[in-house]
Order: sequence, then C-alpha cells, then structure tokens
Amino acid sequence: MKTKIYILCIALFLLNSSCNDGFLDTTPYDSIASANIFSNDTYALNALYGAYNSLAQNSFAANFYVFVSALGPEGYGRVRGDWGISQGMGIADARNGQYLNNYRNFYRTIIYANDVIVGLDGNENVTETVRNQYIGEAKFLRGLCYFYLWNLFGGVVILDKPIPVEDSYLPRNTKEEVLDLIIADFSDAITKLPASNEGRATKGAAVAMLGKTYLYNKQWSEAAEQFEILLAAPFEYDLVENYADNFRFQTQNNEESVFEIQYSMNPGSGSSFNNWFGTRVVGLGPGQDYCEMSQRAFKVFTYSDDSPIDFSTIPQRSNYSNDVTYGNDLTDWYQEVLTGVDKRLHQSAILPGSRYHGYTDRLYKYYWPISIHRSDDPPALWHTFGDDAIIPIRKFVTEGQENTVGRTECPTNFPVIRFADVLLMYAEAKNEVSGPDANVYNAIDRVRERAELLGLISLKPSLTKDEMRREIWLERFREFMFESILFFDVRRWHVAHTDDPVFGLNHTEVDFRLMTEWYKKVFRENRDYLWPIPGAEIDINPLITQNPGWN
Repeated sequence: MKTKIYILCIALFLLNSSCNDGFLDTTPYDSIASANIFSNDTYALNALYGAYNSLAQNSFAANFYVFVSALGPEGYGRVRGDWGISQGMGIADARNGQYLNNYRNFYRTIIYANDVIVGLDGNENVTETVRNQYIGEAKFLRGLCYFYLWNLFGGVVILDKPIPVEDSYLPRNTKEEVLDLIIADFSDAITKLPASNEGRATKGAAVAMLGKTYLYNKQWSEAAEQFEILLAAPFEYDLVENYADNFRFQTQNNEESVFEIQYSMNPGSGSSFNNWFGTRVVGLGPGQDYCEMSQRAFKVFTYSDDSPIDFSTIPQRSNYSNDVTYGNDLTDWYQEVLTGVDKRLHQSAILPGSRYHGYTDRLYKYYWPISIHRSDDPPALWHTFGDDAIIPIRKFVTEGQENTVGRTECPTNFPVIRFADVLLMYAEAKNEVSGPDANVYNAIDRVRERAELLGLISLKPSLTKDEMRREIWLERFREFMFESILFFDVRRWHVAHTDDPVFGLNHTEVDFRLMTEWYKKVFRENRDYLWPIPGAEIDINPLITQNPGWN
C-alpha cells in the first residue's frame, strides 16, 4: 500500500505564514516550541508528513521535474512564454517566474524539515527510536532540497536552524559550505534511517544520494564507495524486468525504486504529469503536450548490435502528390525502421505508427500527418498542436485512464533515484578511478541487457577510459529521458554549452529529416551553468548577490 501523506493543520498554518513576500523571513520558527506539534509520536509523524507533502505538492515536484526535462537535451517545451521556451531560448531573465517558484518551493520544504529537526531534537515526549528516525528523514529531505539548490544556483543561503526575525536577512553561503551541509545531512540520515520504509526515505536512499553528491562534485572514489554499498547485502535492489513498470502507478515502489515522490488517486494527492506530459486524444484528453521528445533523442538509440538508426531512406513529401499517401507511407516506414530498436525508445515516447490507449481505453494509432486519419480504424492519436510533427511522451502518463484520474490527479510516482541510476553512476565513478574494468562493464551491461541490447563486453571489450565515458553518457541518455536527470548530467559534464550533436544544447540539426525546428536552444557558457538568484529575493534581501551574467 502506498503511504498516504497528510498534513497537520498547524503545519499548514506554518507554511502559509512562511510563504510571504519575504520568503526567507523565518518568523514561523518563533512558534516551533509552542503548542503540541511534537508532543507525541503521532503528532511528530504528522509534522514529518508535512515535509514530504511539501516536496510532492503539484505546483512543485511535477512542475519542476518536467520543466528541467524540457530544458535538457532530450526534450523541449511546446508552450510559449514561461514554460521552458524562454529559458531554452536563453531570453529569460532573473525575474522569470519559474526560477522564483522553484527557489521558494525548495526553501518551503527546507523550513518544514527544519521544523521537524528542531522540534524533535532532545524531545523526550517522542520515543527515542521514532525521534531519531524522523530526524533522519527530515535531514534526508533537507539534504535533497539543498542538493538541487546547490546544482541550480550554486552557493545559497543556508537555513539549518531557527533564526530570530531580526537576523533573518542572511548573505549567500559559499558553494563549498552548501556542499558540506548536504554531505553532513545525508551522512547523518544514513545512521538514523531504516533499511526499508515504503514511500519514505530509507538508509539506501541516503547512501545513494550521498554517492550522487560525491559524483556531482567529481569525488569519484568516495562516490564509488557509496554505490558499492548498495550492490551488496543487506540491500536487495534490482532492475525490474520491464523498464516501463518504473513509470506506471500499478507497479511503482518496486525493487528498482530507491526513492520516489509519492502520489495517489485520492483527491488532492495526484500530480500533473497527465497535463505536462499527456497528449490530447481526439480533442478530449486532458494533456497539453508541454514537453516533447527532441530530434536528437533518436540519435542515441540503436539496434541490439549497437548499429544506428538509418534515416537516409525516410520518405520525402516532395515525392508525393497528396498527404494521405505520404502519411501512410511515412507511418509504415517508421514502424519498419524502428523494429528491433532499443525497447526504451518505444516505452518512453509515442512514435509514428505506435498504438496508444489514450484518454479512455480506446486504441489509437499515431499518424503523421494526423487530421486526415481521424476516421481510420484505429483512429489517429490527436494532440494539442494539430498536424505538427511532434513526439509525445509515454512515461508517467496514465495510459487509457486519463479521463478517470484527470489532469492534475495522476497517481504515478516520480522516481528521484532508481537502481539503474546507481548502476550507471557506479560505472561512471569506477571508470574515472581505474578505467573500464570488469566492474564498469558489468554495471552498464546490466542496464543494457534489460533493453535487449548486446553487452559492451562483447561488442567493445577494449574501450579506453574516454571511450567508456562516452558510452556511459549515451546509456544514461537512453535510460533517463524525461526523468530530470539529463538536465543535470550535461551541466556537471560541462558539455551543455557545446555543439555536440547529442549533449550540446547549442547544436542545430542540419541533416535530420524528422521535423522542422520549433525554436533554437541557446546556452551561454559564461552564464547558464547556474540559474539566476530570483530578482524578487534580491529585492527583499540586499545581502544576496546575483550569479555571474544575470545582472
């Protein structure tokens, strides 16, 4: 059973009190020690659930994770204005609402976590075992939020304890100081968390995030050491047989799950994945196609023997006298050329010729162009943008049940970290430490085997460290499309500013015959590796300085 997260009424009051114009004004801390919030185990649990629920709020997690996927190499935003287009085009400034919303949302959860940590520290009204575990969970959540803030903004203000109102305007801490806090929080959480606790933070989740923090900081040996812990007893993580089971609410919280943000069908407990990712079937579905698959994503997928997809034979519209014949031939061509390709491509996106159960359990087929095939059997899969040639997303959408669960009530969890990520990060760290040894090959080949690809150990047994690094990067692209991971990968690898045909955000397609360009992504090396500190926060607190290039 999925853990249902409730919020204590007093916790809601604290949240609303803290979300004022001066968000980092921590006045609510003055009342932490009062009332009965932490007077027994049950009340303490309700307060902890407030922190979990803050992280899962629809306007936060679903929005953030889809947003950064649209800004990564695998996707692009389709809605003009604030939602990924202006950021992707490089024209957003520090006043952009997305930067502000995400900045404040992370701090909101940090405030909740701090409430729990401070309220339980030394509190003898709560059972000692419970007290330690809940503090560990709160530190995990705080560490997770600072992990994202550290990657997005660099050095930020550290709030790790109650601060009097008169001292609430603080300067930014250094990036190194924030890193130290993240490592300390995850390390302490490891000592306090249980090995299993469905729907909540566990010892394994803290180990994984500590390893990920080391990896992002290029502390390769320390990262490998943490990931190795998760490969042995008492941990029992494994890859699920069917890749798609990681993104269906019926099969979530499985053996591959390390930490997931929890959602359910209960009113007010779902996410907006059906809206952000979902397609609009025959004009009825709730989806808005906010994020689509980019053209470059096709380039990373191969057949089982690692041979690339050949697009040189794609039918050309200029050779046809009408759209009907062209559309039929184009759809058939896609189905033929994509047969035998890496299963993850088919399980991540809706491709031309694919069958799809959309708004209801009725079967649809995706044609290019669409409108002339609406009366076919099965009818054409419709989407928000008419006959535009886009690649909609399958992941996270409640296929065949969008009319049941609605636009903002998607019950599919979001996997913050999966065991596949642990394996590929372990391979990356070990490769940087000692080159492509058996441990590296074994880890990456476990992931490839599930996708029905031949192992690198048989295809490319003599890779150099640099060559293996590239293979790991490509494998991560195939495995983690639309999971918010690639956005951070290309930044930590420092390749986002390049014109690399796969990973560089400044690459322009000139030889690809899939779609016309919707807009060109622009990434400035001297600015865009960090987001701007929101202008509204600098207005409130003059001690906060702006990131380079954003003034």
